[in-house]
Amino acid sequence: MVAFDGSEPSQRALRHAVVLGRAAAAELDIVTVIEEPPVSGFVQWAGLDPDYVRDMLERNAEQAQQAARDLLQDTGVQAGVRILRGRPVDTLIQAAQGADLLVVGTHGYRGMDRILLGSVTETLLRRAEVPLLVVR
Repeated sequence: MVAFDGSEPSQRALRHAVVLGRAAAAELDIVTVIEEPPVSGFVQWAGLDPDYVRDMLERNAEQAQQAARDLLQDTGVQAGVRILRGRPVDTLIQAAQGADLLVVGTHGYRGMDRILLGSVTETLLRRAEVPLLVVR
């Protein structure tokens, strides 16, 4: 399973997963998570319309999924592409149950960026119950 949000780190993770999938003749499960509720504290603090934020997150997820399909083109690797809703870490952990490997990218945030943005990858390192490959 590959966690994919369309970012450069997740694209690198997907490329690594394609290489592994091809070598193992495995099918990939590419998952994009839409955060629900969408970072509610920030949305309220910033005075944003929650419906607008939900629509934006939905569009971003759809664009990420299309980017994943584009990256998979002509690789010869079979893959399912899906969008899930929930808290990213919890949703990824639940979706990865039964997977042989969970592949994620990391932005490599440090300092204040990491404090402000959090780290899904770091939390997955501590909580994932399946083997985890982190691609820098």
